Amino acid sequence: MKNSDQKVTGIRVLDISEEGAKKIEAMFNKVIEEINQQGTPIIDVRVTDNHCFLLLGEKEREI
Repeated sequence: MKNSDQKVTGIRVLDISEEGAKKIEAMFNKVIEEINQQGTPIIDVRVTDNHCFLLLGEKEREI
């Protein structure tokens, strides 16, 4: 995912180290829903063995 033209304004981190697939999916979906309600775009998602990082951009402007 290309994000060089986006400004990162925040980050959300999920600790997935001791969770099963269904729990991770539920956790991820809940965070996505919260972020979408805020009107904040997700620029990128990075995953390591223990964490999931969601890089957030500037809030969408209301017209």
